[in-house]
Amino acid sequence: MIEDRYELEELLGRGGFGEVWRARDARVGRRVAVKIGYPETVEAARRFEREASLAGNLAHPNIATIHDFGRTEHGGRDAVFLVMELLRGRSLAEVLDSGVPPLADALDWATRIADALGAAHDAGIVHRDIKPANVMVTESGVTKVLDFGIAKAQGGPGTELTATGMIIGSFPYMAPERWTGGANGVPVDGRCDLYALGCVLMELLTGSRPFPAREMHELLAQHLTTEPPAPGSLHEGLPAALDPLVLDLLAKDPRQRPATAREVSLRLAEIARGAVAGPAPAGPVPAAPTVAWPPPPAYSPTVHTAAGDPVRAMLGRRLSRLMEDAPPDLPERLVLLVADLTEELGAHDPLTVRAGYHRAMAVRGQSATELERILPRMMRVLGLEHPDTIAARAAYVGEAAAHGPGDGRRHEDELHEIIEQATRVLGADDPVTLTARYHLAGARRRGDTDLDGEWGSRTPEQARGEREWLGPLLPDLEQRLPADSPVLLDVRRRLAHAAWLVGDYPTAARLYLRLYPDPEALVERGHAEVAYRVARSIGEAGDPARASTLLKPLLHRLHLTAGNTHWLTREVTDVRADFRRMLWEDRRSDLGGGLSRLFGR
Repeated sequence: MIEDRYELEELLGRGGFGEVWRARDARVGRRVAVKIGYPETVEAARRFEREASLAGNLAHPNIATIHDFGRTEHGGRDAVFLVMELLRGRSLAEVLDSGVPPLADALDWATRIADALGAAHDAGIVHRDIKPANVMVTESGVTKVLDFGIAKAQGGPGTELTATGMIIGSFPYMAPERWTGGANGVPVDGRCDLYALGCVLMELLTGSRPFPAREMHELLAQHLTTEPPAPGSLHEGLPAALDPLVLDLLAKDPRQRPATAREVSLRLAEIARGAVAGPAPAGPVPAAPTVAWPPPPAYSPTVHTAAGDPVRAMLGRRLSRLMEDAPPDLPERLVLLVADLTEELGAHDPLTVRAGYHRAMAVRGQSATELERILPRMMRVLGLEHPDTIAARAAYVGEAAAHGPGDGRRHEDELHEIIEQATRVLGADDPVTLTARYHLAGARRRGDTDLDGEWGSRTPEQARGEREWLGPLLPDLEQRLPADSPVLLDVRRRLAHAAWLVGDYPTAARLYLRLYPDPEALVERGHAEVAYRVARSIGEAGDPARASTLLKPLLHRLHLTAGNTHWLTREVTDVRADFRRMLWEDRRSDLGGGLSRLFGR
């Protein structure tokens, strides 16, 4: 056990950095990978810290998630450890050991690497070690960029050399400015990662690196002075547009490379679409029908099935009926359906992807990774503005904002984008749009702190913010979501507690009674503090008689379970006495008024 939390189960690998173990996180019950290092120098220890601090603040489907970092003792030695998501699959280095991969796979992997780099660069982080060994393709087909151990913040302190004068990085993939340490005013920024991506892409397309030397001094000379070959000259049949893209990425001067990873991703996606679609047909192109969202890119299934094919129709009906009937074994049936769809139509067919999405949503409570794994494929195959893609992104990003590591507010921009798309495609009052708004409020509320406990807000100041963010959302949720919706119930609970904290007892009582329509049962068997708040809100809102009646059995419970000295017992006693005094004064006032009227006549 590490820190009484991470139970090491199986050694997965060992190298110069230390060890990687499969482990179980006992606190949350999930499988993780634990990377343990035995640093012999201060710089080696800092690399682990750098990976934790930089990669730990990145949330992207194509970047391996970092959960935790710390120092420990293992095997009688001082060690540092890094906890990350457990990935199963092959690195691109292992893929390349088997030969040149299919063109579609190479383009897809390169696009995902560019997407990951775009997220890192947007966050001001330069990876500095992009190479096939640091990219994994999981068993479910998700591309993950790993190992931010030598990454650095753009513009922040850092060097291209170790304390002993050695260059940091992997020589076959290092940009010229990395070799020279940024001399002659050439900055070392995100464009050095794009150069490395160009080297990786060349290798994926041709099986050869752009520069074949093996000795360090020869590689230095080639990266600095030798022009790389075009990939089309090394491997026949590649799309013509790949040559200028790869050569742009491998430009000696970073100013001549693409400006951003986003530009590279878009160019790769365009090349992939052209490669699948093939040459354009002769003659006029018929007008495309108007659709509610951009049409998805074309992907070729493993077995061609026309739109009207009876097999496709049968599988489509099977998916529709499963979702309508929602049987108890829905996740298991969807697994079988996804397997059949993959065999008949291919993994990239829209129907296969949609079934995988429904499977991921069905097991979301048990497996947080299923949705993460299917989402990139949905974005590629269905398109960003397909309703299912929007719903999947809203769920994935929303849960990351609510429960993921780091500052919840870092997800704000993406949630704003999802809300805009959902509003335009689905409507402002669609449950997906409303749920995304709920997650946005949660991300803002959470900030860079841990989620609050049972009650949400803890102070009147926090409560006023909660009411400002969630108050306008509640009427829409009540109109569109079912009464038992977890989102609706949570918003009511938070707003009821917020109203309680700021002393708005009529609002608190109204919301509490929507949550607990049988307060008598609540005080008998429910959460004692909740029961107290509900009863007191009712009394403060103008019904002290009912509140006093409710507080009597609650006080009896507290005497038996918590004792006379417990703070809640004392508070319930005092509040009930205040309500009884209020009732007595009202009765005495009514009696006095009645006598006056009697003798006055």
